[in-house]
Amino acid sequence: MKKILLLIVCLCIGFNGFAQYEGEDDGGFATFGDDDNSPDPLRDFLGFVLLPGSNDLVRFYEVHVNDDSTMKYTQLTMDGFVNRAAGRERSAANPTKDDFFRNFGIKDYNIVSKLWQLRYKEYPYFTQVQHEPGWSNNDEYPELPSPQQFAILKQFGIERLSSICYGDKCFMLLACMENPEWVNRYKGSAMTTPSADPQNGEDNTFVD
Repeated sequence: MKKILLLIVCLCIGFNGFAQYEGEDDGGFATFGDDDNSPDPLRDFLGFVLLPGSNDLVRFYEVHVNDDSTMKYTQLTMDGFVNRAAGRERSAANPTKDDFFRNFGIKDYNIVSKLWQLRYKEYPYFTQVQHEPGWSNNDEYPELPSPQQFAILKQFGIERLSSICYGDKCFMLLACMENPEWVNRYKGSAMTTPSADPQNGEDNTFVD
């Protein structure tokens, strides 16, 4: 647990060095199943993709990693993701009903509902409800994070919109999103944004 919290602190506070890490090996991240002493490493994880689903602006999943490193996905609602992550419901990704939010120092489960802000400049749909602005400062492509912001998200396994963020990195990112300093740096990193890289746009590479 101390190792996990230390990693989160390094991610959320030691943000200034993120841009230098692009292209480097990120093997320093801990994962739920990387304990060499564990005879049965976990193969099931919770995660999300920054693509709209049928009910949410983000798709939530339970992920099974096969022996050949391919993945099988079971789509969840936001509530289903939160309930499994909080240990309210037993699942393959959380068989012991741990509270992953508490384990990673996340104070408010509702932080999950802000994941859309990582991608968008404004809430993309018209509603009667007033929404906070998104965190993208990409003026040219307001529905995308800037290239600089993608460099930050890459540290959590998100290299493009179709990338799934799962396991420890999923909860590390949620923990960072509760840190106002991290959020300000994320938003500020896009202030001098070049044209968006087309490879980071939505595509069909992610298959449910």
